Amino acid sequence: MHLARSKNHMQQNQYQQQGFTLVEIAIVLLIVTMLLGYTVALFPKQQELKQYREAEREMDEIIASIIGFAQVNGRLPCPAIPNTAGIEDGGGNIDCNNFGGFVPVNTLGFSGRLNADSLLMDPWGNPYRYYVSDSDADNGGVDDSDFVINREMREIGIVDIVDIHNADLSSDDRIDLDGPYLICDGAGTTTDDLCTGAALVFGRPDDALGTPYAYAGAPFVLLSQGKNWNEGDIAGDELENRGANETDDFDDIVKWVSPNILFSKMIEADQLP
Repeated sequence: MHLARSKNHMQQNQYQQQGFTLVEIAIVLLIVTMLLGYTVALFPKQQELKQYREAEREMDEIIASIIGFAQVNGRLPCPAIPNTAGIEDGGGNIDCNNFGGFVPVNTLGFSGRLNADSLLMDPWGNPYRYYVSDSDADNGGVDDSDFVINREMREIGIVDIVDIHNADLSSDDRIDLDGPYLICDGAGTTTDDLCTGAALVFGRPDDALGTPYAYAGAPFVLLSQGKNWNEGDIAGDELENRGANETDDFDDIVKWVSPNILFSKMIEADQLP
């Protein structure tokens, strides 16, 4: 009898040691609640970072697709507009009808999130913007844009032979196939196209050719308007893209290709001499 009572007593002690007190349970619940709160607070930032990474990746793929189109066709595609079903508006044997618009996904054969107008959307549901050069260095011939007309890039060539034989080899118009787009780091103080009042990130004004009409800049530019376009926050630099000149935060993603990169790719494809 004595041994049996001792055995039962030991089993009861084991059962008591295996349980948690109310204080311990409360502490665990408090820690879990704090961790959950921290995770929930970080989720929007994590989601935003994921969206920016996705936009960066997709824009790089779009640029590669545009360059691939140029290597095959000898020219850059024109932008699409809402009523062209994702097909470039112009180009080929005619100028672009609009040199600023949207990515021509069906012309490029590019797949992704499309809206009802077949416009490729970024992670925030805004169509990617696409701008292509309307520069024309062939002043003595047909007034066609150098980058979007069949055979124009090859006929114009990279280097102006006349300028090469001039005494001043540093002439700003020595390279004809230059894009017109200057990239600024923020809103300027004027409504011109010269980054006045802001730092110039890429390109330079060609003063010798009469600014603001001629530049050494990017042949084309790709733009995502970022997250705040759908939030009604379209002041400041956001409006700078639409011609205003105020100051505020800027969350757009801007990518471009320099002339040298485009020319090297075209030479590889035997589209430029």
